[in-house]
Amino acid sequence: MYIQKVTIRNYRNFNDFSMKFRKGLNVIIGSNNSGKTGLLYAIRLLSDPSSISVHDFNKNNLLEYATKYLDDPPRIEIEYEIRHEISEDDTEDESIIKLVPFLGMKEVEQSRQEDGENAIYSLVAVVKLVFSLQTKALADYQKAIKDIKTTEEYLSLLETFINRYEWSYTNGASDTPADKKDAIGIFDIRFIEAERTSENVSKETKREIEAFTKDQDNIQAIRELRQKLSDDLKVILKPALEKMSDLFENEQNEIGLQQGNVSIFQNLRPDVRVSDAYVTDVKDTKGDFVVPLAYNGLGYNNLINIYMLIKITEIRKGKDFRILCLEEPEAHLHPAMQYKLFKFLRNLDEENKLNQQIFVTTHSSNISAVAGIDNMFMLDYCRLDDGSECCQQSLEEHFADKENAKKHLTKFLDVTRSDMLFADKVILVEGIAEKLLLPLFMEKCNCSYEDAHISIVEIGGKHFEHFIELFNGNAVNKKVLCITDNDFPWIEDNILKSIADYTQHEGARHIKKLNDLFPIDNFSLVSQLLGGQTFEDELFLVNTDNSDVAESLLKIVLPDCLSEFTDTYGLDFAQWVSNQGAISNAKTKKKIGDMISIFQTAVASDIANTAKYHNFFFAQLFLGYAKKRKGDVALSILSNEDLAAKITVPSYIKEGLEWLSK
Repeated sequence: MYIQKVTIRNYRNFNDFSMKFRKGLNVIIGSNNSGKTGLLYAIRLLSDPSSISVHDFNKNNLLEYATKYLDDPPRIEIEYEIRHEISEDDTEDESIIKLVPFLGMKEVEQSRQEDGENAIYSLVAVVKLVFSLQTKALADYQKAIKDIKTTEEYLSLLETFINRYEWSYTNGASDTPADKKDAIGIFDIRFIEAERTSENVSKETKREIEAFTKDQDNIQAIRELRQKLSDDLKVILKPALEKMSDLFENEQNEIGLQQGNVSIFQNLRPDVRVSDAYVTDVKDTKGDFVVPLAYNGLGYNNLINIYMLIKITEIRKGKDFRILCLEEPEAHLHPAMQYKLFKFLRNLDEENKLNQQIFVTTHSSNISAVAGIDNMFMLDYCRLDDGSECCQQSLEEHFADKENAKKHLTKFLDVTRSDMLFADKVILVEGIAEKLLLPLFMEKCNCSYEDAHISIVEIGGKHFEHFIELFNGNAVNKKVLCITDNDFPWIEDNILKSIADYTQHEGARHIKKLNDLFPIDNFSLVSQLLGGQTFEDELFLVNTDNSDVAESLLKIVLPDCLSEFTDTYGLDFAQWVSNQGAISNAKTKKKIGDMISIFQTAVASDIANTAKYHNFFFAQLFLGYAKKRKGDVALSILSNEDLAAKITVPSYIKEGLEWLSK
């Protein structure tokens, strides 16, 4: 038995919102203030309809009180669809008893399916909660609102009426009134908040001990235990009891007790709650000593308590009546512990051994990396001109017909790449150099890296389509910028292609493929424009107007013999041609000589573009020496403050960042 769908109206961030869930593990991810905590609170209201404040109403609706709430005050509505499968021959299933008040007979008959000799019922009960103003208070509300002029005044008015609101319960299938006790008794919902301590988590396990004491088989045994404890205490305290007895008995009639046929009788009645005697301690496996949980580290305490809450469902009947809500379980947990805990949970879920429905909200990429795509749900709060509303996307549903992308993401959506699930905007890059330098470029382009919650994801190749697919048609609409290389092959068979060839080049095969696959508004792809075939040579080309920057870039990658050569001749192609014989290393001399020959041939056939070809020569030189150490080159740029301050951002990256910032 589990909640398969929740519909929320006018509660917190939710205006008119619906979300479906899985039977076992549900991991809800999203940025801050996207509605994750509010969603858990809405689930908890099913078993704990606690008091509602003015601030629980959807504020966007309250701002429009003058058009929406002049006649009828605001109300909160939450519907829970609860699914349960039961065999016709199963006489021990207690779940059906809890659901009966919220089932319609017509729906029961329609859910019947033959399964061999047995019949299976896939039942859906609908429980509807409404928080509304009492009918007898409506006239007072309508009279009071006539004098309201501002939103602040309306909020104050609503606060004066909040104690005249009440919860009502309905069988959603038949739209008939239901009893509160029946509704709140369906599930045992445990809510573990992010700001937790060992005490408020361990009390949940004590509830299990308390439940055992109420079982009929245990009541008499506990009563006998208390009586034995009383008798043992009487033996220990006998001298004190006898002294007090002698003191009281001699004077009881002096105050008139005998006349009333009463006398003082002393007894010991240990009224001890068994659950209060239960403690969770920690045993040191090396030192073989025990310490109270409160004296242990918070991280391991959280791990212990969460684990116990998950496993404890196996020891009681009605284990499918449980729901566990975990808010940010990563709090105080080392990243490796987060990863291992949720790997354990995922395995339990896959084996159908969770024995309860679990809702988890998280900001941890360690958790999302291992939780499993089918268990994850994206949540976002969309602030639009025509009204704000939460939106959600089940990744299981999103990838239902995208099996290839799902397999790829399952394999490569690691801790680092999972960060894009939590960002507001995403930049996908091929390699480490772009990832390292993009924060610097974003600062130069006034594109806020931190404030805009942008995630830069290195995919380690050109298989962008699998990552872009995550946001293709996703209800949680995020902008995705793809920065890739056009891979124009400048040199083939020792012949340099012409600038005309480059300008007519439509881009690499993967670029055309991506543009064809994703003709969507939230996706943009940019690549080199100035003649570069990769990020490195384009970076060099865009900085050739500043010889100091260009020479500094080149000297980062050149071997010592060429670095000295550059100090002497700069980036003067003619000087390199004339003095190439002065290069001290023979192997390097031949390599440079061959490159010079290739570019001289190209210049001879296109003299009008001589200056460009000379720049391309040095750009190719930079690329040739940088391509096997791109990460080191990027780090060298960042560590040189003067160079980082002067460097120019490649125009194609600037163009992409401008699109992303809109």
